[in-house]
Amino acid sequence: MTALGLKFAAMAALMVGAMAAGYASRRLRWLREEVGESLMTFVAVFGYPLVGFFSIWGTPLRRADLLLPVMGVSHMVGMTWLSWLLARAWVPDRAERGLFAIAGGLGNNGFTMGAFVIYLLYGEEGMGLANLYFMAFLPAVVLLMYPLALHHANHRPAGSLGTLIGRSLLDWRALGLPVSLAAIALSLGGWERPQILIEWRVIDGLVYTTTPLAFFGIGLRLHGSKIRPLWRMVAGLGLVRFGLGAMVAAALAWLSRLTPWPLDGMRWNVCVVEGFVPTAVTMVAIANMFDLRPREASVLFVLNTLLYLVFVLPVVLLLFGG
Repeated sequence: MTALGLKFAAMAALMVGAMAAGYASRRLRWLREEVGESLMTFVAVFGYPLVGFFSIWGTPLRRADLLLPVMGVSHMVGMTWLSWLLARAWVPDRAERGLFAIAGGLGNNGFTMGAFVIYLLYGEEGMGLANLYFMAFLPAVVLLMYPLALHHANHRPAGSLGTLIGRSLLDWRALGLPVSLAAIALSLGGWERPQILIEWRVIDGLVYTTTPLAFFGIGLRLHGSKIRPLWRMVAGLGLVRFGLGAMVAAALAWLSRLTPWPLDGMRWNVCVVEGFVPTAVTMVAIANMFDLRPREASVLFVLNTLLYLVFVLPVVLLLFGG
């Protein structure tokens, strides 16, 4: 096995092991499953923003490459609303419709799947482009996914879209938005990251701390009894993330030809490959933070990720690894 293969296997083992540990901890009654809510909130509010801050700060921003985060946000928004429209006909429960829309819109574009697959395919240059692609991920989550979760977590609508966005921006859980904007400002301003962050491998430390925490929290809230009742959502999410997601990504990449900076080569591939990764860990975090069917969210994440690893990833490596 190659070094990259070993690294991928190690990351997969870390995720599966942490999730199994969380599941066992609940079954053996070592921890209450509500601990998973606190863990996922901590990861979403503090862990991911810190990783994103240092990653964005260390990514040189060029004018032509700024089209990539536009593509990432456009894909997220388009997929969210398409998923929401489909959910109205496919999912009867109101809260589950909101969860389905968030799961369909949020892809696991970061270091726990999409960016790592890009790294396997194209090395460090590809990883840098993947960082650019999901650079605006956290701001978009706060502005779109938080209001959507607030709206569907209640039995009655919680206000207009503007009101919900305002509440999200003022929510302490929206810390990732100013953190991301600060990182973008530092990068555009030409401020270099302190060398000590690289020497001490701070980002690696954050990644390998945050990732198992997130998957441990998912395991705590994973219930096998939820699998059969969710078969419609699992099947629908697979079609949305891996079928519709790929088509929307390819359409956006093609539309880039109408701009002064059309995507080509590796940038085209990054945009398309990132477009049909499985649903995001952040989806589970949002479900836990806003009490939007958190048990169902864990099941959707696990099964959608397994479908990707078994059926989709081999095709991705075959088509884009040449």
